[in-house]
Amino acid sequence: MSRSLLVLRGLAAIALAGLLAACSAKEPPPDAYGTWRAVFAIQGGDLPFGLEIAREGDTDLAWLVNGPERARVDAVTVDGDRVSMKLPGYPHRLEARLVDGRLEGEVTFLRPGGETRTARLVAQRGQDWRFFPAPASEQSDFAGRWALTFTRPDTGAERFAIADLAQRGHEVNGTVLRDSGDDRYIAGEARGDTVFLSRFDGGSAYLYVARLLPDGTLTGEFRTATGGYETIRGRRDAAAALPDPDAAGRTRLKAGAERLRFTFPDLDGRPVSLDDPRFAGKVVIVTIGGSWCPNCHDEAAFLQEFLRGRRERGLEVVQLMFEYTEDFAASAAAARDFARKFGIDYPVLIAGTAGEVPEKLPQLETFYAYPTMLVLDREGVIRHVHTGFSGPATGRVYEDFVAGFTTLIDGMLAPGA
Repeated sequence: MSRSLLVLRGLAAIALAGLLAACSAKEPPPDAYGTWRAVFAIQGGDLPFGLEIAREGDTDLAWLVNGPERARVDAVTVDGDRVSMKLPGYPHRLEARLVDGRLEGEVTFLRPGGETRTARLVAQRGQDWRFFPAPASEQSDFAGRWALTFTRPDTGAERFAIADLAQRGHEVNGTVLRDSGDDRYIAGEARGDTVFLSRFDGGSAYLYVARLLPDGTLTGEFRTATGGYETIRGRRDAAAALPDPDAAGRTRLKAGAERLRFTFPDLDGRPVSLDDPRFAGKVVIVTIGGSWCPNCHDEAAFLQEFLRGRRERGLEVVQLMFEYTEDFAASAAAARDFARKFGIDYPVLIAGTAGEVPEKLPQLETFYAYPTMLVLDREGVIRHVHTGFSGPATGRVYEDFVAGFTTLIDGMLAPGA
């Protein structure tokens, strides 16, 4: 064999070794992938949720699992023993590392005023149980509709809510409905006379623990990963109902105010006004929300699909975002992630910070909840106000809303309306 051929073979072997080393350096170790039981360690107990991490082609992905919902996380990076996630459409981050076969880290939550709070996170691979590794031999029946009262011990302030729960053996799933929306998908289990429920879908992280007393009532606690705490008491009530979200008084217009007037920048800083030609003669849904608001996520998924097929009939949607920071670039980045999550193709405007709605929309005398939809007719007159949003986790409540809202908007779009 010639010397030149040997040299070439040697160079090829070196190049191949370098290529393999480079590939192995970039390729995350398999230890990070798989199914994990993740837990926020909070005062009052563990707040668990399901976590799956996978690699599809060259992309890292994750899912946050709560009962029937699998919330997909696209912005995932697995780098050596470290895992980071930009949570889907929310201004929050998860950072963790592999330590002795476990994931340990924290989730950083953005709060009003641009402040942050962190919650410690630990995850164990391969555990498919939520609260307990094995069900108890007996469990009470928690299925049904419950009228609940949440009370803040520090102030005594009370708020009413409804829990709709389904139970199969020891497994319990459902949601809690409030007059501002619902708590989305909560999941857990019954164990003896106590029910344990939790949720983390990238937005809020909630834990409910309640005991069924001999007289048939519930008593317990509600906690959040960021330190919120309320007591719970309740009773079964198949007829329990919340205030009508379409009723006058939840979000109220000032006397004589029929039209909205605003000019806010879009995500690129360009001013957008309802006086712009694109809205002339259109039915316009103006929705007030923020990327931090879980119910706003459900509403956005609904509106993006609802607009499809109605735009050519004269429907427009405008999203007003009230974010947690006064920094325009940071607010626009959060709103852009929100819009990307749902493929939003209607205007998304940075209107202000959370709490500024009455100031930025002076036609409103009161503002009650994020999100709130204002429906304007073809003349620009406000014809309908819908406060809050109860999403797919509420089942029949959501279906009834969709049916009623469809009738309303299609009627406004009808020729001659």
